[in-house]
Amino acid sequence: MTYSKKELRQAYIARLQQLDLNTRLHEEKRLTSMLFDQPEWMNAKVIATTLSQSLELDTSPIILHARHENRQIVVPRTLPDRQMEFVALNEDTEFVETTFGILEPKNGRVYQPDEIDLMIVPGVAFTLSGRRIGFGGGYYDRYLDKYDGDTVSLSFTTQLANENEWQSDQYDRHVNKVLSLPETD
Repeated sequence: MTYSKKELRQAYIARLQQLDLNTRLHEEKRLTSMLFDQPEWMNAKVIATTLSQSLELDTSPIILHARHENRQIVVPRTLPDRQMEFVALNEDTEFVETTFGILEPKNGRVYQPDEIDLMIVPGVAFTLSGRRIGFGGGYYDRYLDKYDGDTVSLSFTTQLANENEWQSDQYDRHVNKVLSLPETD
């Protein structure tokens, strides 16, 4: 049976809200460790990720690890018409809070899609084949349309969906790899 993406988005957000802290911390640690062992990570000099919100997997360990390894982190800044760009994150970065309560870089060098080696793509639900449901704005699908580098998503066990849970739309963009823990972990 398939559900609308809107219905599923609400259901998966509710599941994320109910995720207990110990499970969240355990899975975050394991998932980030898995990420650091991926060839996509090892080969990347410029890595795009978000400044995570409370529901999302905490990206600060990813950002700190990348900086420790002298990799450049770039984070999204929204633009009109549901577009976005990625801006260098460093000690000089200043931030502004958007109307959605998200921090975005106010200044800094903009990296073009072909300058980003790895993009860690957020979402609320993922399939192991790389399908995803995002937060509903379509920003990442639009960006991924013009991005040819590696894409990886990190999925809490509670975010892992069956392949047939929803119907993909023509503008949906898949990620190359979804990292998730085995159910028994």
